[in-house]
Amino acid sequence: MNPQEILEKIREDRKLQIVVGVIGLILIFFLFKLFFGGGKPEKPCYNARLRIWSPFKEIDLNSLVKPFSEYCVNFEIKTKSLEEIKKDLLTSIAIGDVPDIVYIDDDYLNEFSKIFATPTPVNVDSLVAYYNKDFLNFFQLKKPRTLDDLKEFIKTVKDYGRKDLYIIGLGTTEIKNKLEIILSLMTFDPDYENKDKIKENLINAFSIYNSFSDPNNELFSYPQDIGSDLDNFAQEKLFVYLGFYQDKNEILKQNPRVNYEIYFSPLNTFPPKAKTYTKTYYFAYLKKNKKLAVTAFLNWFSKYRLKKLVEIYDLVPYNEYEKMPEDKKVVLEAYKNQGENFDFLDKKLFLENLDNLINSWQNKEEFEENIGKLQYYLWKKSK
Repeated sequence: MNPQEILEKIREDRKLQIVVGVIGLILIFFLFKLFFGGGKPEKPCYNARLRIWSPFKEIDLNSLVKPFSEYCVNFEIKTKSLEEIKKDLLTSIAIGDVPDIVYIDDDYLNEFSKIFATPTPVNVDSLVAYYNKDFLNFFQLKKPRTLDDLKEFIKTVKDYGRKDLYIIGLGTTEIKNKLEIILSLMTFDPDYENKDKIKENLINAFSIYNSFSDPNNELFSYPQDIGSDLDNFAQEKLFVYLGFYQDKNEILKQNPRVNYEIYFSPLNTFPPKAKTYTKTYYFAYLKKNKKLAVTAFLNWFSKYRLKKLVEIYDLVPYNEYEKMPEDKKVVLEAYKNQGENFDFLDKKLFLENLDNLINSWQNKEEFEENIGKLQYYLWKKSK
């Protein structure tokens, strides 16, 4: 049958006309979908339950993740401190009862890097200086940017003869962030990562650190046995406190009225040559976790909810957001331009021996013997 005869038959046969019309509509529908998308694609359905451990309140995190439930995902969220997560995770792995996502720091990730997949960064923190603004105004002083500036700063405050005011918390075992401070002081030597110079650099770092509690040194600022530097700053007995942004919550909990300002740590050289101890915090999951929902959720959370989490908990974001307060800018700039987390050292071992090293400083023979015993073990063999 030629085309003319087919057309003639269609004109005469009503049923055939209906069939051809239906086929035509179907063809038009598929062509429209092909060229114009044909509407929204179906959402994936993962049929999964995600277990999350984090220090954030369950009610807060639940409200942030709730929209992702439309992808057939249920959440089981537990609030645990960072230390509890570190303590409980390995036990959970051993018994096969593992959470899908944990909030963890870079120290833990570096220590157990083989078990984690690529983590999602959440926030950062850096060692910075807290200044009492009322004292700054009273003494009419500028914030020091270098160790030499700090020497002049200390001298000026001492000249006023205020016996009831401690200047900067350094040099004793009661300093909250003494590990991070001493490791930062190591980096005055540009070759601080040299394994063969670790003993020399640590001796130099301890020498500077202990100068601040030595009454015979021009840097003397913080006597022995007067308590925690963070507590003294909160109680407005200390001019300068070296700490992390997250320490702010503890300070304000003790004294919400303390008038403080955050600035760069003066244990540095400017322009920046020395390093500042920094921390990074992540949402991480185990390599053996095969759930597609985990990576999909983390990508979604990073894109749509991370900024809100940072705002709720007053964190310093990993990526800079608009209209960031000045104190957060200081922390982020220190992290980006001067940051170091010293992952080439066994910081846990160092911390376990730190008070003993500080206390043995006065006996140089004993101190060098203690450092000598540690130096080989402090250096991570993987470096």
